[in-house]
Amino acid sequence: MITYVNTVLVSNRTDGAILTQAPAKANTMASVSTDAGKFILMNCDPDVAADAIYDVNANNIQDIKTIKIGIVTKKNTAVRLPNGTTEYRPVIKWSNEIKKHDVKSLVSISYEPDTEDAIEIDFTNMAQHVKDLFAEGGKRIIVRLTYKDMPHRYRKWTESYEYMTVKGDTPATIATAIANMINREWKRARVDAQANGAKVTLTALPYDDDDAIETLNWANKVRFNANVYYTDPAGDGWESLNKYFPMGTLITKVPGKTYPASAKLVRDRESQAMGYLGILNRGNGTWPIIKPEMETKLDGQYDAITLEFENMYRAADDIFRKTKQTVEIYGTTGKLTDLEEILNVFAHSAAIEDDRETAARQAADDTLNNRINAEQTARQNADTAFTNQINAINQRLNAAGI
Repeated sequence: MITYVNTVLVSNRTDGAILTQAPAKANTMASVSTDAGKFILMNCDPDVAADAIYDVNANNIQDIKTIKIGIVTKKNTAVRLPNGTTEYRPVIKWSNEIKKHDVKSLVSISYEPDTEDAIEIDFTNMAQHVKDLFAEGGKRIIVRLTYKDMPHRYRKWTESYEYMTVKGDTPATIATAIANMINREWKRARVDAQANGAKVTLTALPYDDDDAIETLNWANKVRFNANVYYTDPAGDGWESLNKYFPMGTLITKVPGKTYPASAKLVRDRESQAMGYLGILNRGNGTWPIIKPEMETKLDGQYDAITLEFENMYRAADDIFRKTKQTVEIYGTTGKLTDLEEILNVFAHSAAIEDDRETAARQAADDTLNNRINAEQTARQNADTAFTNQINAINQRLNAAGI
């Protein structure tokens, strides 16, 4: 049983044009149509004329009940015409049919740059007795980083960096020493450390094992927390093993931000969605790679539109079911405005039609109720008149002594 279907359409065009007619033909099988990368909508209503199926815009979309969303690809198909000539028409990648009343949600977002986790360790306002203790030298300061993005690594989700203070150390020299110590660990480096006065700023490094369009590694980010403590090996007894927080030290974290349509995430969504076009398209790790060419560019900046709907279909067990489906649309930043406007009208016109149908149904009900009330009133009036006539006859009979 089908449980979910996803279609991903990616465009790198900078003109933001939407086709309202068939895309331009290519000159040869290997050439690319001038309309490649443009979005196109199809009117799937049964009564639409053959020459108007692509004439979909913000003005007429509210009258259309079923559409498809597509994008013109770089591939062509050869069509042999009756006169013996051959045309090379671009292939259009289509979504499934979308019925207006099956639309569940429409969400759009605009490009924002990603940021990485950053933590600042500020020794400036350390308590004086702690500063004096560190100035004596021989104290162990440990900065422990806990990586939240790799819990599967048994006993390897933390990294501890230990600095042994020397005589005369100050908060500034300690900050510099800690930063240098962390940056020297290049084999396990997952953060960058910078010292500024008595402050150490730790910034997560971006993943670099997924810097390719065809990759087995999904996009991810370094997520980490930091903790600081010290011990005094010269302390008496158990005191030498106790862990103390350097009072007055301030640790501030600014969580990194992942834009939901950053280029690597778009790449992953596009690659995963190809599995709905055939199981071989998920054959990553095979060589040669057998799947359609990827459109995402790793340096691209994308806006995004996600349309979710539930079409009904007849399953193999002869039961009508609904399947959750989405169409994810990614386009160059600022160039999805026209398409968003059209889809907004399409998504919300169903609610308007429902309101109109409800109002019409209510008006019909009111008319029927008024007729019933009028008929009941007329019947009651007739019954009253008849009763009055009977009473008058009885009175005349009584007066005549009959």
